[in-house]
Amino acid sequence: MQYRLLLAFLGYLTVLNGRLALAQVPNSLDSVRVYLKTHTVQDTNYVRALNVLGRELHSGADPDYERADSVLKVSEQLAEKLHYGLGLAKAFTNRASIYYLTDQPQLALDYFQKALTTAENHQLPPRFICGALSNVAAALGKLQRYDKVVEMELRSLKLQEKYNVQPRIATTYGGIGNAFRQMRKPQQALPYYQQALRLMKVEKNTRGMSIIENNMGICYDYLERYDQSLKYYKMALKHAEEAKFELLQADILVNIGLTLNLSKRSAEAIPFVEQSLAIGRRQENKASMATAYFNLGRIYEDLKQYKPAEENLKNALALAKEIDHTDKITNYTQALADLYGGMKNFEEAYRFQLEKNRQTDSVKTVRTDAEVQRLVAGYETGKKEAQIKILRQQAQLQKEELRQQRFQRNTFLIGGILLLLLGGAVTAWLLNRARLRRLEDSLKLRKQIAHDLHDEVGSTLSSISLLSGHTNELLRQNRPETAQKMVKKIYTDARQILESIDEIIWTINPGNDSLPRIAMRLQEYAQPLMDSKNIRFSFVTNPSLDLAPISMEVRRGLYLIGKEAVNNLVKYSNATQATIRFDYDKGQIVVLIEDNGRGFSPDQNTGRTGQQSMQQRARELGGELTVQSAPDDGTRIRLVVNG
Repeated sequence: MQYRLLLAFLGYLTVLNGRLALAQVPNSLDSVRVYLKTHTVQDTNYVRALNVLGRELHSGADPDYERADSVLKVSEQLAEKLHYGLGLAKAFTNRASIYYLTDQPQLALDYFQKALTTAENHQLPPRFICGALSNVAAALGKLQRYDKVVEMELRSLKLQEKYNVQPRIATTYGGIGNAFRQMRKPQQALPYYQQALRLMKVEKNTRGMSIIENNMGICYDYLERYDQSLKYYKMALKHAEEAKFELLQADILVNIGLTLNLSKRSAEAIPFVEQSLAIGRRQENKASMATAYFNLGRIYEDLKQYKPAEENLKNALALAKEIDHTDKITNYTQALADLYGGMKNFEEAYRFQLEKNRQTDSVKTVRTDAEVQRLVAGYETGKKEAQIKILRQQAQLQKEELRQQRFQRNTFLIGGILLLLLGGAVTAWLLNRARLRRLEDSLKLRKQIAHDLHDEVGSTLSSISLLSGHTNELLRQNRPETAQKMVKKIYTDARQILESIDEIIWTINPGNDSLPRIAMRLQEYAQPLMDSKNIRFSFVTNPSLDLAPISMEVRRGLYLIGKEAVNNLVKYSNATQATIRFDYDKGQIVVLIEDNGRGFSPDQNTGRTGQQSMQQRARELGGELTVQSAPDDGTRIRLVVNG
């Protein structure tokens, strides 16, 4: 569920709760500007005025973050010069709030920590220190470190109880509620939200009330108590309108639409999300518009109105790309892949799934939909099955042709001329032998493809099917962490299927029946692996390779041996340099792979080098594989195969 800015003003609210009265300094934006122009002495009051100006510039209806940051830098420098702890802590806090609101959580955390350290070192009032702790927790929440959020907020609560801080700081309770909500523990979050809401009502903080009520609505959505969700969302919308907080209004309207959609009232949901879109357009806020388009698309998808669903999701993706929001781009691309998968448009589903996979960092595995991965694998497997069908048809035609030729030979035999009979018999035998050889090769190819598909794809698809069913069961049991591990496994298996099918297709393609094509394929495989380990890599081919005839079996064997050797080199060698050389000399193909790594003893059975596998493949090709290596002296692998 999309909800931006639900936490965004918590840091700012805490600043308000922790703010002390500014003696002799006005609080309105215009009056503070006049004060700064007329107050020529740069004293502690001047620092206070700068802090007020910086706060008002970044927290108003039309925030100017860049100018606010510049003003607060001046305040920070002057406060340090004057050794003014309160002014310095507030400058740090206000700068952190800017970074928080502009989605720079790590920078926000650093400055909130500076504010906390300054407050403690200068022994500022307990209320300020408690507010600073809650600010640190808010930044930790944006970084998804929810255990630390609870730890910091509880520390703040203990200090409030110890020093009897009155009234209690509402955002401390709200922060704990947010942490539990993000951990999908709504029952634990709700009591803290209710306490925060009571405190904000006392303060008449309508902006804070709208944020808390919105979050409570989300908790009731998790509990599938949609009547309660709608109740709190409508309260939140009323308070957001009173506070003239339009962007939060846009978020709440989207949440109302999503709740109606979840409660099977999808048609009623659309006008609310369209109102959110209108606010985004009025404010020219592309992020808000993208969120509205995305959720409209998902609602239309649930209504099975695929055309408007597609149009809205594409609009959302285009806006996300305009603002270069990585998470939104990834989510919206995945949504389009899901949509096309549901429409059985496998080609488009595959295209968007590949685009999403390219956007996803290989170290960080974010959401990957198991069903779409299954469809993608099915799409690729379907293409392979179509190729097998064509091969079968070709084999059948060959059999028909063979029967016709036998009939013709029988006709010639009736001629009665012994010489012609003998010549025809010899000719028929030669033709039959050639045809049978081609048929045998075709059947062998079909058998190899079937074997590869069974080994590489069949078992993995069965695994994906079982894991998908288990994942659904885990989600029904509300075990998202375990389900996420299953999804990661499904994603890995699906990627493995795609790679395996790609290799099978490449192997049977007659256009690859040349040694330079093998060399190019191996280079394309090796280069990124070498780059990932910072290995200086050179790939050398002899011009004579163009003259080398090569069969499908030799082509496949050479590639697999080379691939195994490259994998071993990258994983175990710790090399800084590596070379692969392809030569063709006197009817022999020679492949040399060497590195300057730590080497090993070839006689020692390490159980990990794959030498036996490479030796076996070399023998099957009628070739010879030699391995030369010694500890700290690199490794040299030489493969010789008859062309």
